[in-house]
Amino acid sequence: MNDYSKITALYSRLSVGDEDRDGGESNSIQNQKKFLESYARQLKLTNIRHYIDDDESGRFFDRSAYSRMIEDVENGKIGVCIMKDMTRWGRDYLQVGNAMEIFRRNNVRFIAVNNGIDSEKPDTLEFAPFINIMSEWYAKDISKKVKTGIKTKGMSGKPIATEAPYGYVKDPDNKDFWLIDEEAAEIVRLIFRLFLDGKNRNQIAVYLKNEQIPTPTFYMKDRGRGTCKNKTLNEESRYKWNKATLTHILTRQEYCGDVVNFKTTKHFRDKRNHYVDRSQWQITENVHEPIIDRTDFENVQRILENAPVKRPNGDGEIHPLSGLLFCKDCGAKMHIRIDYRNGGKRHVAFCSEYHKGKARNPKCHSPHIMDADLLMQTVAEVLKKIAEYSISNRADFEALVKKCCSSD
Repeated sequence: MNDYSKITALYSRLSVGDEDRDGGESNSIQNQKKFLESYARQLKLTNIRHYIDDDESGRFFDRSAYSRMIEDVENGKIGVCIMKDMTRWGRDYLQVGNAMEIFRRNNVRFIAVNNGIDSEKPDTLEFAPFINIMSEWYAKDISKKVKTGIKTKGMSGKPIATEAPYGYVKDPDNKDFWLIDEEAAEIVRLIFRLFLDGKNRNQIAVYLKNEQIPTPTFYMKDRGRGTCKNKTLNEESRYKWNKATLTHILTRQEYCGDVVNFKTTKHFRDKRNHYVDRSQWQITENVHEPIIDRTDFENVQRILENAPVKRPNGDGEIHPLSGLLFCKDCGAKMHIRIDYRNGGKRHVAFCSEYHKGKARNPKCHSPHIMDADLLMQTVAEVLKKIAEYSISNRADFEALVKKCCSSD
């Protein structure tokens, strides 16, 4: 027997595009609520509580209100659950079947009004599996049609991204064309300029933070754009630029004026995007106005490709020689740490493989400890001599450089 003193759960869900697909207002959250409340009153059910998932796809079952409702079911708080139809529940017949079993196990009456399904009337449940299967087939069919449309659009050279990247905005008169957002574009140019001037990504991140320049996420949210426009963000992160964000900007070919489509793919049951090999990208050059000169962009890619990995030491410092020193015996990278002994401060380089073995079973038989500051001083002196020679013997120096380049 069902306990009608418990909560009567009225579940409503609205997907993106539902209004267009299912006939205007019929599936709006407001109308679903009124419809379900009216039906509950007809059955003289009380203790009504709404569970609403707005702008949530039926393909996924980690929806906030749905998860909360299932939790209340398993905690014995719900006696009846009413939905407008089975598609409000979801479009994965296995997941829906599992949920129906949870309802049965917890003695919860389930009603899908428009499908004529009521768990108190066993005969009405016979067609529930077929409805679930057809619902999933519908989701697959829609996904296939949408992908076909996106594929056609992407192959024509039009951008398929829902948002223009940081530095651009969609043309209000033509959503398939991007215009330069000068305020953000100036930051993009600054990032490329700083990188080409020799600053690494960590140094650029510190510079942008000190200049109180908002990250792309905050910049776009402030203007009602981006994937986080409806999310609450931690204000402490407003100016926290990081290496990943800067790498993303420095490697975006779109800043050359190109459209780059099909960089990711996903299954209709999967929310996550999965990156694909560059050979599968569709690149159409010179579609919109560039922010970055193509030569500068290509130079940045070459630098990034050959950039050594520079990691900060325990004090957060990055030594100029970090990532550039290698063990003469085993070829492994040498790490640099700070030595504070004897009241001083010096940077010491040592073989990473010897350190990994903790001296008991090392892959390298010597730590090869050396003074990194002394080495840096030696390198600086050598570079100074080279600079002096290049000035006083310019012709000989140029000939030597050309000879070295031709031998490569």
